[in-house]
Amino acid sequence: MRVIFHIDMNAFFANCEISQHPEYAHKPMVIAHDSRRSVVSTASYEARKFGIHSAMPLYLAKQKCPQLLIVEPHFDLYRRLSHAFFKIVSSYSYIMEVASIDECYVNVSDYIIEHHIHPADLALEIQQRIMRELHLPCSIGIAPNKFLAKMASDMRKPMGITMLTRSNIKQLLWPLPVDAFFGIGKKTAPKLKAAGIETIGDVANYANYQTLRQILGRHALIYYNKANGRDDAKVIYQETDVKSIGNTTTFEEDISD
Repeated sequence: MRVIFHIDMNAFFANCEISQHPEYAHKPMVIAHDSRRSVVSTASYEARKFGIHSAMPLYLAKQKCPQLLIVEPHFDLYRRLSHAFFKIVSSYSYIMEVASIDECYVNVSDYIIEHHIHPADLALEIQQRIMRELHLPCSIGIAPNKFLAKMASDMRKPMGITMLTRSNIKQLLWPLPVDAFFGIGKKTAPKLKAAGIETIGDVANYANYQTLRQILGRHALIYYNKANGRDDAKVIYQETDVKSIGNTTTFEEDISD
């Protein structure tokens, strides 16, 4: 059986800054340019307790938390720590697929067999090593396929480790709202709910399959299989060049040209 990890760095940009400035720890903090029309890039978990999230206008974040710490982004730092993170993970398996600057899939099947180690113990080793060497927290999902690994890594944050298999998806996965289904977007989820498909368990229920087809079309079978724990997608080895940092500018005044 394949053993796939999805490793997701927690509040990555914020924790990169904390790794360099320990005095920022345990404070409500956002990464953003401190200007009138900026938006939040990343919010620390302390800031999220105030209802602050990424893409929120900065002025609104300040209203929610007057004592908010605003830190200018340092993208060179984030790239450097991202490469260091991928280097640690790739030391356990060369079959690693970079999903974004702060997350990856890795097939550790061979490593587990060779070293006679339980997947949960290996996940803990990797998690603790990343924290020890880079001072960065991460969550790890363990599963026999990429979809379940991705869903598992989201279940416990920060610093969580979750194992998700076809034997426990009924208890852990199916009760989740359909909005939480990785791959179902904000426009599709309301359509599914309006049709009575409200949970991932409803997607997995064959009695709803025709309704699913009406909304998702030819993709319905893919989502039905994933909801039932079936996903044949392979972890594809990729070079670790980070290309997923966006660069946008928000003008202080509206322009029309």
